[in-house]
Amino acid sequence: MRGLLRYGPAMASAAPTPDKAQRTTTTLLWTSSVLCLLIGLFLVSDITSSHAKYGPLAWVGVGLSTLMILALTATYAACALNRLQLTQSLTGRLTLFHATTLCLVTAVGADILIPDRDTGALALLLPWGITYWLHNLKPKPTDA
Repeated sequence: MRGLLRYGPAMASAAPTPDKAQRTTTTLLWTSSVLCLLIGLFLVSDITSSHAKYGPLAWVGVGLSTLMILALTATYAACALNRLQLTQSLTGRLTLFHATTLCLVTAVGADILIPDRDTGALALLLPWGITYWLHNLKPKPTDA
């Protein structure tokens, strides 16, 4: 009989457990933190190979990029350790997620000041995109 699937893929359970959801969130936050750290290491690698042609403005860019990358790395790690929440309010309507967005924009802008490194900090969009998804992910209501 054609078209009959004899061995189908194993179906995932319909109701994910809260524990598994928390573990997945924690794993994604750790992944974001490690990705930011790797991007920082690539920045260091670029600096060591081409620092001779840097002027004062380039060093300002290096400093700002470094600070923002370290801030993002530490923030994502703190969220993975449940010390911070992306939805945590910092002041008024400004949340921690909004602050990470400002760090991202600052890092990308500062990276433009570094010669021969116009798009290096754009790699920060991947970990930020993961946290954007986590930040906007709404938990399913539980039937109580």
